Amino acid sequence: MKILVSACLAGENCKYNGGNNRNKKVLRLREDNDVILVCPEQLGGLPTPRVPSEIRDGRVTSEDGRDVDAEFRAGAARCLETARRELPGLAVLQPRSPSCGVKQRYDGTFTGTLTEGPGVTAQLLLENGFRCIDAEDLIEVWEGILIRKLRIEERDLLRDFLYEAIFIPEGVEPPAREIVERPELRIYYEDFGSGSADHCLVAEAGGCVVGAVWTRIMDDYGHVDDETPSLAISLVPAYRGKGIGTRLMSGMLTLLKEQGYKQVSLSVQKANYAVRMYRKLGFEIAEENTEEYIMVRRLAGC
Repeated sequence: MKILVSACLAGENCKYNGGNNRNKKVLRLREDNDVILVCPEQLGGLPTPRVPSEIRDGRVTSEDGRDVDAEFRAGAARCLETARRELPGLAVLQPRSPSCGVKQRYDGTFTGTLTEGPGVTAQLLLENGFRCIDAEDLIEVWEGILIRKLRIEERDLLRDFLYEAIFIPEGVEPPAREIVERPELRIYYEDFGSGSADHCLVAEAGGCVVGAVWTRIMDDYGHVDDETPSLAISLVPAYRGKGIGTRLMSGMLTLLKEQGYKQVSLSVQKANYAVRMYRKLGFEIAEENTEEYIMVRRLAGC
């Protein structure tokens, strides 16, 4: 895949202070993808190092009061030219930057305060149909599949993926989709993002989300204790059996370990083929009944 990347993320010393924002996940993209580096500020004619700038009242202004909007927008236009020429499938950009921030940027007061909305380069790329992501939301790109963190506005997708996660034995009629409105299932998605253990990664193919893995501490079928997140995973049928679930799970295990969790649990029907995947990923049976296992994956040392 061709991927447009903010050059500072690849270790280029083009940050406003003369340094960089070297990112290990971005560096790994270069192993299997065609990475195209851009620095909008330098492309717009600004020096490195330079006085930091933020967007205020719709214009980019430097901390010393100079209007540098023209330079920032010229750099954005140059990046768009590159994108139109190279046609990248993805742009991985520096978060919160007045140029490259995708979800947020600093608000122009130079107090570290954030506001919603993209920087000028990210906005121009998005308006022209290019897929953009903040580097901090990137997990990996694997065989053309983007693994990333769920965006806030996508939380309603969890209801659909919960339905897809319901194990339906061969020959059994699928339940109505309204089943996910039952109280014992609503806890998997209702008010998601409100808890400290609410984490979700999604798999995106061709601009569409095709899989999700998410955790929260809840009194669900896989509950172990109030310190252990429970995990759910689901993929749309056409993308099952391709290794995507394993990549999602591996990414989530790493994220939970980084967050300091000691273990994660899940429940699974004994007849579900996914049991084999869970075992390969290090999950062990903690409890069982006639139909289900509760499995736990220790995170220390993983």
